[in-house]
Amino acid sequence: MTKVQKTTLILIIAYLIWEISLRIWSPEANIRVDLLFIYPVLIVLIIISLVQKFK
Repeated sequence: MTKVQKTTLILIIAYLIWEISLRIWSPEANIRVDLLFIYPVLIVLIIISLVQKFK
């Protein structure tokens, strides 16, 4: 497992914790500006990890 793959895994777990805590403590949050940063970063890291895995 490369460093990028480990980082991707850690960030996905951190995102899941963030999402669960946000839904528990702030269920009325409709407009999520944080996702404009989080989703592109996760998507890029997931693509890089998959390329490394199947290379």
